[in-house]
Amino acid sequence: MIDWVTVEIPLDHSPIATDRYIKVSADGTIEYESLCRVRVPGSFESTIGVKSCGADGQGRATHLHLDGNPSKFLQGHNVFGTNDFLSLVRHMAIYVCGHLGLAPTVDEVMAWNRGEYRVTRVDINESFELDTLLNVRSWLKAAELKSKTRHGRPTSKGGTVYWGQHSRRWALKAYCKYDELHSGRKHELPASLRDTDLPKWAETKLRIELVLRQKQLTQEGVTQGSHLTVKRITQLFNDYLGRLEMSRNVTLSNAKVMDLPRKVQSTYMLWSQGIDVRSLLPKTTFYAHRKCLVDHGIDINMSCDSPSVTNVVPLLRVLEARPVGVPDWAYKQGLVFDPYTVKPNLRVA
Repeated sequence: MIDWVTVEIPLDHSPIATDRYIKVSADGTIEYESLCRVRVPGSFESTIGVKSCGADGQGRATHLHLDGNPSKFLQGHNVFGTNDFLSLVRHMAIYVCGHLGLAPTVDEVMAWNRGEYRVTRVDINESFELDTLLNVRSWLKAAELKSKTRHGRPTSKGGTVYWGQHSRRWALKAYCKYDELHSGRKHELPASLRDTDLPKWAETKLRIELVLRQKQLTQEGVTQGSHLTVKRITQLFNDYLGRLEMSRNVTLSNAKVMDLPRKVQSTYMLWSQGIDVRSLLPKTTFYAHRKCLVDHGIDINMSCDSPSVTNVVPLLRVLEARPVGVPDWAYKQGLVFDPYTVKPNLRVA
């Protein structure tokens, strides 16, 4: 699914009033100024960043800059969604114009339909099915220790594993979708969606996301929205996913480990494979985890006598499997934005 877009669509309009950043030199000269984005709220709790750009020399802007998560903006969540880039951008643009009282011309709307606009960022993700929530977390911990890309070894923060986290070209990241939904207000579901089947479905899903920024998109020959067909999006995702280099095997823990406190499950998993966790964990964390596990009859201060060799699964098998599609019940419950059934309400100049 498409998880983020940054585009500049053609739209002749009076510049949107907004705050701006101004840098003033010591002698009082204004070196540059930059417009801030206006936040346009969707039907749910998500917003899209909007600002005017371009100039026709007569005080009017020529383009509208859109930046945000179209899936979340249009359907209230990004647990799953569509890879139809053109439709998502078109409906997002129509909604924003309606909210701001902007009236595009017929020619401008047709240009949106054809994808005749600049693209400077796109995030593409897929979900992969694992047997249990613990296996998703275990996969992430193993990937953190046993994988790399051309960016080098990954970094990890808040349960998310990043390859090329600060790259200005491209990056990959992997995380547990279920844990993300429960990580705080920024990612939680809107109140109207919390009692649906979305959290349960996400429980066993590994999410892998590709971020492509302007320099890399240009290198790939992707500069216009029309270049991002569904086929091209799938090809891009698979190509960059193939750049992950991983160790051959990783042991996924037995279901009994679910009885352990969550904070020590990954530590136990690594210890049970014969790994010296003392060398991996900060000293205070090691002893805190040891104290917790001792209460369960496990002492990670001693080497594991018989490292686990059961349930060994190739680390890459998950990635080679077919990504998980949108479940049938999601369509029946109206949890997926369908661009082909939504009738846009747009005032045309």
